[in-house]
Amino acid sequence: TMLMLRIAQRRNEAPAEQVNYLIMGAKVPNPPSMTAKVQEYLTPLQWGAVCALKEVDPFKGITEDLELNVEAWREWIEFKDPEEQELPGDWQKKVPAFAKLLLVRALRSDRVTASLAAFINEYMGTRYMVQEPFSLAATFEDSTSQTPLFFVLFPGVDPGDDIEALGKKLGFTETLGNYVSISMGQGQEKNGESVLDRFTREGGWAFLQNVHLMQGWLPMLERKLEIAQEIGHPDFRCFVTAEPPGLPDQMLIPEGIMQAAIKVANEPPTDVKSLHRSALALFTQETIDHSTKPIAFAPMLFALSFFHSLVLGRRKFGFQGFSRAYAWNNGDLTVCAAILHNYLESNDETPWADVRYLFGEVMYGGHITDPWDRRITSTYLEVLLNPDLVDEKTDYLLAPGFRPMLEGKYSDYRTYIEEASPPESPLLFGLHPNAEISLLNSLGDGLFFTILSVGGGGGGAGGESKEDKVSAIQVSILEDLREDFLMLEIRLRIKEKGSPFVVFVLQELERMNKIVGAIRSQLNELALGLSGALNISDAMDALISAIFMNQVPPNWLKTCGQIGPTGTYNRKNLSAWYSDLQLRWAQLEDWAAPTKPVEVLPPSVWLAGCFNPMGFVTASMQVTARAKMLSLDQMRVHCEFTTVMPADIKAEVESQPEDGVHIHGLYMENARWDPEAFGIPDDLEVALGVKEVPNGSMADSKPKELYPYMPMIHLSSRVVDEAVPQEGGQCGGRFICPFYTTTVRGPTFVFAGPVRTNTPPNRWILAGASLVMQPD
Repeated sequence: TMLMLRIAQRRNEAPAEQVNYLIMGAKVPNPPSMTAKVQEYLTPLQWGAVCALKEVDPFKGITEDLELNVEAWREWIEFKDPEEQELPGDWQKKVPAFAKLLLVRALRSDRVTASLAAFINEYMGTRYMVQEPFSLAATFEDSTSQTPLFFVLFPGVDPGDDIEALGKKLGFTETLGNYVSISMGQGQEKNGESVLDRFTREGGWAFLQNVHLMQGWLPMLERKLEIAQEIGHPDFRCFVTAEPPGLPDQMLIPEGIMQAAIKVANEPPTDVKSLHRSALALFTQETIDHSTKPIAFAPMLFALSFFHSLVLGRRKFGFQGFSRAYAWNNGDLTVCAAILHNYLESNDETPWADVRYLFGEVMYGGHITDPWDRRITSTYLEVLLNPDLVDEKTDYLLAPGFRPMLEGKYSDYRTYIEEASPPESPLLFGLHPNAEISLLNSLGDGLFFTILSVGGGGGGAGGESKEDKVSAIQVSILEDLREDFLMLEIRLRIKEKGSPFVVFVLQELERMNKIVGAIRSQLNELALGLSGALNISDAMDALISAIFMNQVPPNWLKTCGQIGPTGTYNRKNLSAWYSDLQLRWAQLEDWAAPTKPVEVLPPSVWLAGCFNPMGFVTASMQVTARAKMLSLDQMRVHCEFTTVMPADIKAEVESQPEDGVHIHGLYMENARWDPEAFGIPDDLEVALGVKEVPNGSMADSKPKELYPYMPMIHLSSRVVDEAVPQEGGQCGGRFICPFYTTTVRGPTFVFAGPVRTNTPPNRWILAGASLVMQPD
């Protein structure tokens, strides 16, 4: 994409303002209101993007046409592949092929990567988009004694066999003594050094595996390779493998090695069929014949292989799949197969629960650090490995449209994968089709952020310099920035100084003063730097780059608690983040207003606008615990959805409830709340004799509706004995839903609450349903 943009700009076929829009994805923060007809087919984000697009030639009248030509635009937007369709009206003639990418970016961001691929194919040729199958022999031809080959390891891909086969073909084998493979680990330092020294002098192939495990020894490896560059025998080759770092900004391998080496990243396929084929290929007919109970063992091994392919394939959905990409490998599957064989042989009855526990909690679960991720893998095993699997009388399915094969030879199972596997879809993983839209959106955002980071900005600013643009933004932010809250005056008005809610709001006010003060001081200092009154420091330079790229400066995020050891949790650009900050201080202004006691909460608290949302939830639980004269650890969160939407709170809600609190500002991901769906009593209510409950239940997301807004929630606290269990089991009629501050999940977890559902909770667990406070 970067190459295409550079070529198109040099040919004057991509104006700077169009390239800027494509890369930056600009949106107007507060666009004019949409008409009723436009609201039927455009989201606020799409409308904000189009309002920014109308400032770019040739889209001057785009917003008016969207309001007038509703049906044609609706049809174009709803096409599966709008980039392949003609634009409505005269736009097909007015908009060149490159400019059409901007329209896709604004109205169908999930199709922007496909649009770019099609454009590059047409503009530059297919060889820039179609990757040839990996060939070690072809890669080897580019290597010399001065260039090691560095292989990035991925689960299911091991270059060892290919290297050994090529060595045998070219006359480098262990038998001849000119090929040595070493699995690096503790105590292997001397072996590695002696092999490198000998082959550097005499010629030979050194294969050093898993060097990421030898952090302390890597500088020595770097030095040995530098020596080989100077005096290495022509037949010397060094092959190195290492796993990729856990975080994008981590550097495990010394820079010198990476710069000198030919890097090979041969990623495995991520579709379920290919993964299932590879998983089953780890076994043979002998594996099945070795079991004295093949009627149970063969289908269970097949289902176990399918489970392995599901957890590997689910990772491609990013945070919706798992909170991090766990390094499951073929060894986990083969060990589980051995455990399955041993347990079947040792028990008269099939120990379903035992094998599920060992697979889900020990083998695969041993890699998992997040309990909500472990819940997903355990649920997969609960669905896949149960007595229905081997009962031909049931309508059991491994996945939609995929029945298990109950008996046959190993070759029959292999053939069954090729012939019966359903087409690739999020439904195979239990996810909603919308998950694919989120995946494509994140791929597009990642692509443009990479271009922006590498290029230091867009394709040009239409005559405006970088410093001028940053200066204008800096002035705009300072003009809108409020003064610090007067903490002394607020404290003097407080009567109940020990109230949990008072303690919470004071902490929020102090945090707001801290972030507002940091923004003010840094931008004032930046103004002096831009005017020449001060030298531009490294900190100022980083601030300039962040503001120019519309990114939130990391130290601002740190002050807000939106950045941590694993990176940033914020998913907003600077414009959206600052608008959000203004809404946060508006809520605090209302809460701490001199016209009412500070102890009195707003009728409903915008939980997403709190820097420490868990602090507010804890304060609510403390109030209930004190009223009941119980300890805090005896309290559990309980939630009920109301029928009041956030826009109607001011008109319909006068105050907080006597028991618990009202909260709003939450979005549901991978599901939605349907207030009209029939509600069913949960298990605890059934035990109390409750037969009817108000309508309302979780339901499948609507197509293309990624983050439906939730109604106001009544959050309360219950004693443990009376609360819906959240650990060690499920409660019928309730899904224990995790609440996150952002879609990064994992480290942004706040709390979990029981949400009503009229379908089994397993459905929402596999769908990755959650409530988030800040959608993408």
